Amino acid sequence: MSTSIVSQTLLKPELKFTSACDDTTSTDYTVTFKYKTSTFATDNTFTIELSDANGTWDSPINLATVATENDTFTFSRTFQLPENTFGKNYKIRLVATSPAMTSPDSESFEAYKKLNGTLILNDFEDVVLCDGATTELTLNTDQQGAYTWYRDGSIITTTTDPFLEVSASGKYQVKIDYGACGFKDSTLIDVVTFSETDAQINSPDVVEICGDEAHTFQANVTDTSYIYTWFLDNQEVQSSNSSTYTTPTVGQLGVYSLEIDTGVCVTTSNNVSLNQKNAPSFTITENTPLASVLLPGEAKDISITVNNAANFEVEWYKDDKRLFGVDGTSLNVNQPGTYIANVVETATGLCSSGLSSQPIRLLSVKRFEPVMITDDNYESCNATGVDLKLQQVNVIAQDDNEYVLTAEQLELLNYQWILDGVNIVNATDNKLTRSSYTQNGIYTLGISAGHLNNVSSSELDIKLIAKPAVVTSEPSSNSLCPGGIITYTIKDVVDGYTYQWFKNDDQTALGTDVAEFVVNEIGTYTLKMTGFGCEKIIETLEVVLFDAAAIVVTPSEKVVLKEGESTAITAAGAESYVWYEGENTDGMLLSTSETLEVTSLGFYTVVATAGACGIEKTIEVIAQDDQVIVPNIVTPNADGVNDTWSISNKYAFQPTVSVQLYNANGKEIFKTNDYQNDWPFESLGNQRVFYYKIIKENILIKAGTISVLD
Repeated sequence: MSTSIVSQTLLKPELKFTSACDDTTSTDYTVTFKYKTSTFATDNTFTIELSDANGTWDSPINLATVATENDTFTFSRTFQLPENTFGKNYKIRLVATSPAMTSPDSESFEAYKKLNGTLILNDFEDVVLCDGATTELTLNTDQQGAYTWYRDGSIITTTTDPFLEVSASGKYQVKIDYGACGFKDSTLIDVVTFSETDAQINSPDVVEICGDEAHTFQANVTDTSYIYTWFLDNQEVQSSNSSTYTTPTVGQLGVYSLEIDTGVCVTTSNNVSLNQKNAPSFTITENTPLASVLLPGEAKDISITVNNAANFEVEWYKDDKRLFGVDGTSLNVNQPGTYIANVVETATGLCSSGLSSQPIRLLSVKRFEPVMITDDNYESCNATGVDLKLQQVNVIAQDDNEYVLTAEQLELLNYQWILDGVNIVNATDNKLTRSSYTQNGIYTLGISAGHLNNVSSSELDIKLIAKPAVVTSEPSSNSLCPGGIITYTIKDVVDGYTYQWFKNDDQTALGTDVAEFVVNEIGTYTLKMTGFGCEKIIETLEVVLFDAAAIVVTPSEKVVLKEGESTAITAAGAESYVWYEGENTDGMLLSTSETLEVTSLGFYTVVATAGACGIEKTIEVIAQDDQVIVPNIVTPNADGVNDTWSISNKYAFQPTVSVQLYNANGKEIFKTNDYQNDWPFESLGNQRVFYYKIIKENILIKAGTISVLD
């Protein structure tokens, strides 16, 4: 075995092409490689490398790897341009691994991976720019290269990136400079800059026409991709892609403006006044509301009055279209729309002067909003009957405003009352009477008119109650004798209701649906009926112990009688009453009712009875005294003289007189009606001065001080 000591020499690669211009996906380019002196080892591998566009080898691209040419001295290979190849100074070299060595660089060459297909600028889309705005124009490639940008055929700049920010109007195009491989042109697009000065009406500021003529306005710019919105007196009259607007021959006078929407920006034009040459000498009065609702199937008269016109004609228009065959100052209509009466006054040899009424809008209904109410006497769970009625019908018209239907229009509607989602048979009026708790539930009123079918009102939750049961007692008084009972009986109970007895604030029922309820304790008892969605307290009974406090005598137990008059004494709190003359029951029986009329001074005794127990009370009838001065001294020392503050019976024993006492600090210590001349009730301690007020029927009668002496 012998080993060669002669080293191999790689020669300069030979290009078989001048420039690499690839506008397909599969163009092959051939390079021939040579070496001399000696073969390479069998484990050697050749790598064919491509430089960058500047001929440097910082990041060479591997075009191919060859392992079968180690003893051939000459071989050729083809390659295809990598993506994004673009430049003038590419080179190729051959690199060996065993032994490691690199060939000289090939001659430099231009190479371009050209865009396959059409070079499209901005996706074929023209651009509209608002005042001062910019936009980025882009190509359908992300390859860096030499891009020459043109506006209106003139070069404006060159970039390496396939995009450019622009702000000026013009026709834009891009050319890619492929050097020796030529140029590639992009598609053309228009960039339009749009400003307020562009969006003007092509017209003088004032245009004059005859009163019955039409006029055509023209915008300064015309582009069917724009939306042109024309306004008359700030009200939109036309919106389309047309740059012209022709007025009607009626209602055409006023101030016009134009709004142009380019899709990017919106501009507003100057104002143009459209006037008539001859000013009219007459006026028009509209006799119909300028906006009202027209129901399906409804017919309505609209009219005007022409004032101070000698010779005139009336033309009616609906939605800017002439209604031929109709004239006069009134019109019967049954279709929604905007109606205008154009009045033309003619004069021989002169331009006719015209005047239009204000638009009379009859609006279709979008939806009903019925308002349903009950009668004024209805109270939930407290009424046994109710009248339901339609208060009014609000409608939302096509202009999205709310209107109220007139009484005449209400007659044109169809009605259907609904209970809990089910139609009530024969309930087709705009009012409904309910008279039973069995008719409780959720009520709505359905309204129909034409295509607006069964529009429901808001809901009313109606809760009626049955006639409350009657409660009787034995004995009839609510005063309970010691050790006794009171039996309460419920009459006229209603099926479906539950009747429960409660005591004081306890929420646990003492009795439910009992025919007789027995009470043997004092307290506050309530009877509640529950059913059909309602609860109602039908009776509240205050059961008190039958003692002296249970019997109340009015006006007082000491009654002041004026000379020559009579007075009524009434007892309450028992079942029966017997009145006697004198201080006990030995006297003459005077009355067996609760009231005794007396005309004489003296003592009277009443026996009040409840069940098996009775209470005896003695009432003294005294003459009105002549005492004028209210005493200002009291000596509570139990000597029988001035022990209490005793005032005239004009003020004491009078239910209508209020006596108020205050301590030295002004704090109220006592206040009562029917003062019994019995103060002080307890020790006053060290307090020595008090103040009093005597008030009758909210009028201060007396006031002063009271001194306490030992």
